[in-house]
Amino acid sequence: MFTNLFKELGLSKLLQTIYIYLLQNGASSARQLAENLNIPRPSVYDNLKVLMQKGLVTERIEENKKIFQVDNIENLPQLVKTKIDTLEKERKELEKILPTLAQNFDSIEPKIKFYSGVKGVKQILNDVLWYENIETYSMWPISEMIAVLGGDYFAEHNRKRIRKNISIRAIWPKDRAISFKDHPALGTGKGFLREIRFAPNGMIWDMGYWNYGDKVAFVSSRKETFGFIIHSKDFSQLLRTQFEVIWKESKPIKPEPQHTDAYLKTV
Repeated sequence: MFTNLFKELGLSKLLQTIYIYLLQNGASSARQLAENLNIPRPSVYDNLKVLMQKGLVTERIEENKKIFQVDNIENLPQLVKTKIDTLEKERKELEKILPTLAQNFDSIEPKIKFYSGVKGVKQILNDVLWYENIETYSMWPISEMIAVLGGDYFAEHNRKRIRKNISIRAIWPKDRAISFKDHPALGTGKGFLREIRFAPNGMIWDMGYWNYGDKVAFVSSRKETFGFIIHSKDFSQLLRTQFEVIWKESKPIKPEPQHTDAYLKTV
């Protein structure tokens, strides 16, 4: 019932077991809890002490025996709120020192990181989502990328990208294009923060790259399924210059609102 919640609050499975038992069966003594849950009595007392400290369980004396019961059930969401407030405070503190941390990290971070397999490739593209309010550029053989990662992954990745206001200009080779009807998440236009053009005739490629910030992420075809990120301002600028030359020679793709508008409503 509360498995994930207790885990996020840093509470053990045994604490949850005792809390759920008291919630479902009412007040009990430590002996009853130990017998019914098959837990050593010292361990029961230790865990009850934690639950009482958290305000989730209370005790009373009845006929010279300690009886334990769930405290006000509303204390549980209050505990969650306290956890959220604490994390929010820590997040604000982290944001204050993040520029310094990032500067120090940049000096020691490897400039090239390699990843393998579908999971590794997804990790590469998820790196883009750490940014906000930026313009990005890609040479993207889209049908190959879908073959590697699947349409559902790209649909969800695009929702997150749009929410973070990450725009993209993409160049696709004509022979690697896809149907917007089959893949509405990959539409083009203002709502998608994406503009797509077809590369000039004769340009064919299977490995894609995505240029963002001072990084360039490369993703191989389904035949190889690996990728790498190069973190270099000079390299990023070089590819961006080349991209602009090809962009001018590429043919714009018109939006297909009849196939893509429904997707935008889910963003």
